[in-house]
Formats: sequence, C-alpha cells, structure tokens
Amino acid sequence: MSRQSRTIKSTKNYRMFKIVDENRPLKLDRHKKLRDSMQKYGFLKSFPVACIKNGTKHVTVKDGQHRIAIAEELGLDVFYYVDDVDFDVAEVNCTAKTWTLQDYCEKYAANGNKHYQKALEFAEQYKLPLSKSLTLLSGKKNVGGISAAFIQAGDFVVRSEPFAHEVAGVYVAMISLSKELRANAFLGALIMAFCVNDFDGNRLVRKASKCRERLVSYSTKEAFLDMIEEVYNFKQRKLQAIKLPALQQVKDATAKKAKA
Repeated sequence: MSRQSRTIKSTKNYRMFKIVDENRPLKLDRHKKLRDSMQKYGFLKSFPVACIKNGTKHVTVKDGQHRIAIAEELGLDVFYYVDDVDFDVAEVNCTAKTWTLQDYCEKYAANGNKHYQKALEFAEQYKLPLSKSLTLLSGKKNVGGISAAFIQAGDFVVRSEPFAHEVAGVYVAMISLSKELRANAFLGALIMAFCVNDFDGNRLVRKASKCRERLVSYSTKEAFLDMIEEVYNFKQRKLQAIKLPALQQVKDATAKKAKA
C-alpha cells in the first residue's frame, strides 16, 4: 500500500466527491441511526470514506456516500482517504459478517445495559435461542413478535421476568419429554395458555409425562392449543377449557390495541 492510500485527509468541500452508479442508492431516510450517531460523535476519523482518484479536482467515492451526505447536512468535516486500487465495493462489502441478535445483545450488555445482560443470562439458563428469550422477557404474546430493529437500537426492556421464567421452565420440561415440541408454534401456544386464568404449568408437565404419545408436532398454535388442552385434562374428571379462552384473550388484546 502506498503512502498516499495510508493518509487520511479532511475537508468540507463536499462537491469534490463524485458518487458513481456502483454505490448503493442514496436513501437518507433509511439511515436515521447513522445520522443520530454522527450528531452524537461527529464524523469519526476511524471510519473514513474510501475514494479513488478522479482527475485533479475530484475523487470517486467507493464507500461512504451516506456519511458524506449527512456530514454536509450537519456541516461536519469529512474524513477520507484516496486508494491506489480501484475496487468493487459490492464485492468487498459482501465479505463483512452481518451482526446477529447475539452480537447486539453482547454489545449492549458489555456497555452495562442490565436488560440485555438479563436476556443473555436467561437464554443461557434455559438453553433457549436468544430470539425466544427476548420475546418471553419482553412480555410479547407471539414468538417472533419483537423486531430485530428494536433489539439493534438498544431499546429492549425486560417487562415480565417472573412470567418469562414460569413459561420457560415449563417449556424446557415439555421439550425434555418430546423434542417435537421445539417448534415456535408450541412456545407461542404455551404463552397463550399461561394467560388463561388458573392455568397450572406444573399440571401440564405432570400429565404430559403420563401420555407422551400425544406430544407430537403441529404447524399452528391453534393445533398445539388443542393438544395442550387434551394433555392438561388427561384422565381428569373436571375438565378445564384452554384453547377458547386463550384465543379470546388474544382477540380482546387485539381489539384493545386497535382502539388505543
């Protein structure tokens, strides 16, 4: 690498940068987090714009066009370097590893965020996927109901820790009886069942241990609710409805949310 390509320069001459078609389309409305970051920290010299030569007055931007546009909007200096090699930015960027939910949670946990720390500890305690742990702790009634963008932004909050532990304990006990219950739909159905008045998770586990042949996989939460109700009432004189009140709970919550 030449001396030139190692030199990071700065400028407010935003017109010197030429954007080419091989860059991603400039869509600033999709980069709110980047704008917020640059408002907070400025244009970080450790993340300069990559350019190549383009005559004597301009340089061609290979990577960083959004940072330049936001820098101009905020009146910030642009840090950049000029490389000797004309590279394909799409080819280079495709080698970068996309951050996972685990990466984001570990980042915020390391920064002292107790909510993310609890989520990681919860997932480890019950040996659950992090996505399921986050859903349970957030109080969501649908597995997968918590968006990745919400987690990535650092906005995750633990809202129902006792409930999450209760559901997770029963879920782990149930899948120890039948691996076919690992499906998201089963966990979703179990969450719904726990919202039914007087539902006893320990009773479900006890009954399930006596009729393991009924612990089979289904594709929907409704079908799993049928199974849960059947197992819950196995050899029981006094039957308890689970599916209908569980579905009614969801219906009422949806109607309440629509009115809000």
